[in-house]
Amino acid sequence: MPSKQFTKLKKIKVNSFRGLRDVNIEFADRLTVICGKNGTSKSTILGIVAQIFSFSRDYSNDTALRDYKTLTNKSFKSTFSEHFRFSEKFDKPGSMSVDIEVYDATVEKRLNNLSLALYQYKDRSKARPIVRGNDGIDGVNQSRNVTHPVIFLSLARLLPITQRSGYSTRNEDYINNNSNEIRIMNNQLLLKSTGSSVTATKGTIDSMVVHGDNYDHESVSVGEDNVGQIIQAIFSFKKLSEEYPNYRSGILLIDEADAGLFPAAQLELVNILVKEAKKYNLQIIITSHSPLIIENIYKRSKLDSKSFKTIYLTNTYGPITSKNNFSWPDINSDLLVQTVSNDEGISLPKVNIYFEDTEASDFFNQLIRSRSIRKVINPLKNINMSCSILLDLMARRVPEFVSKSIVVLDGDVENDKSHNARKAKKEANLSLLPNILPPDQMIFEFLYNLPDDDEYWKNKNMFTKPVFMRISQDIISRLNLGEAPIKLSEKIRELDGSRSDSGSPKVRDLFKKFAQSNEFKKMVSGPVKYNPYRYWVDANPDISYEYKYDFIKSLKYIMTYGHGIDSALISSFIDEG
Repeated sequence: MPSKQFTKLKKIKVNSFRGLRDVNIEFADRLTVICGKNGTSKSTILGIVAQIFSFSRDYSNDTALRDYKTLTNKSFKSTFSEHFRFSEKFDKPGSMSVDIEVYDATVEKRLNNLSLALYQYKDRSKARPIVRGNDGIDGVNQSRNVTHPVIFLSLARLLPITQRSGYSTRNEDYINNNSNEIRIMNNQLLLKSTGSSVTATKGTIDSMVVHGDNYDHESVSVGEDNVGQIIQAIFSFKKLSEEYPNYRSGILLIDEADAGLFPAAQLELVNILVKEAKKYNLQIIITSHSPLIIENIYKRSKLDSKSFKTIYLTNTYGPITSKNNFSWPDINSDLLVQTVSNDEGISLPKVNIYFEDTEASDFFNQLIRSRSIRKVINPLKNINMSCSILLDLMARRVPEFVSKSIVVLDGDVENDKSHNARKAKKEANLSLLPNILPPDQMIFEFLYNLPDDDEYWKNKNMFTKPVFMRISQDIISRLNLGEAPIKLSEKIRELDGSRSDSGSPKVRDLFKKFAQSNEFKKMVSGPVKYNPYRYWVDANPDISYEYKYDFIKSLKYIMTYGHGIDSALISSFIDEG
């Protein structure tokens, strides 16, 4: 078991290195998130931290440690070349000066005289970074790194698998023996239950991925691969804690930890990192642009400032400076990454819009067409989460999903009596689409009931009523649909009541298949005049206007109470007509 005392990086002061001058950073014992604008040296800070430590020899008992390897068969250290490309012109001796404070559990001593600097050597064309002032052990050379296992996951890990040379499987006994634990952690993080197999891969990057029975390591996404590498690092420390008798702790550095992860998975990542940090005495330092991660760690820091910290790097007022324990609203007010201005110079933040599926996004885009509204919203069409997940996040009152963004759900949630739905429906940021049917079913019913000679069918894509009927045959047959007009909700209830649907594809899956057919998608992405959702909106002006009116109310609420914008300012900008 890990010792109660563990090595801790307390703080660094970057006196000078590239764009950093007199920057002080204090680190948490467990989890630190570093955030900031592009070009504020977030990754540079991680690189500096990585260079402080090494794990080749324990000088307290003169024991070689090179045989202890990670699950990628590498040493627990990060070489300078992994995170910096040195310039002979600018990275000269003396151009780097970093003061460091570390509590070294190996010698049970606080090291206050550590420094990292660049020095010139006759056998090298470029300067070399050296740690000096390591006075932890009397009589031992002080120009040496602190003995401490490190894993640094740089942005290089995000190279798509299609661009990795030699990409193939590898056999790693420890991964095989711990596959069930790995699978459980992966499924928890990604909020799914389909991950059933674990495969270790090799090539340009040695990774590890969890996948289902219907696909393998050749088909995983960037997010899945990122999660695999993070879990692989955690289990590398688990293995070290079991094999190394003097194991005390480790340090895990992750650049852009949330890469490829949807919002709910970002929150689960924090939960898992906190849990594993405690289990293996890990000091974890990450960089991130995720509002959810930043705000989560900030709130933890308010309860336990020793274990959690947010570090914000900003150059808004000149040279880069660091701000400790900034909340996301504080950071967002400085970042202003997404702002828009009107002719009078009004500047407003953009509000994220979440959907449960693509069809909801397609329908919403035709309901909300006002240019002034579109300027201040950020519809996240490619971040689709299930209705149940969104309702759960709202019920848990995750700030991003109750006060910072608008959640657009299908109208059938109105009849949902579940606990989460009841709680979510009390939130002012919930926007229910204007039909009791899901968009794919609503638009099917609308098109089915359009007369054969309606102007809509005279489109240039030759999407005629017979074409519509042909791609809808599975639905028509399953629901035994007759002559138009039909009431689709009644037909679906009749089918549910008959219990004749067992063993067949679910009805909702048939509607998804219809909405995702090439013929239908071509109409959605084609000329606006024949977009089926736009045609529905134009045919139902009163209902559409009521939805827009309610949406604007939600938008004003979020802008006012979630982003601190004056309500009069919002009203002057947003077109309510």
